Amino acid sequence: MADSLKAKFGENVTIKPGKSGQFDILSEGKLLFSKAETGRFPIDGEVEGFFAKLKGVELPAPEPAKPGIVGKLFGKRRG
Repeated sequence: MADSLKAKFGENVTIKPGKSGQFDILSEGKLLFSKAETGRFPIDGEVEGFFAKLKGVELPAPEPAKPGIVGKLFGKRRG
């Protein structure tokens, strides 16, 4: 995640261990995401979206996910 934010936005990210199960994302002291509030970890690309919004930058649309082995197997069965 830190490498992705550095590459896309030039942000230097510090990752610090928190309390048990804690996962918060802050920028300049502002809470952008909290696992405690949402009950989940961020999905792929969600953190980059927070930074893009802060920077006023539009990110390119993500490429569609390729099916994994289960999807390939069931896809063949469907036709």
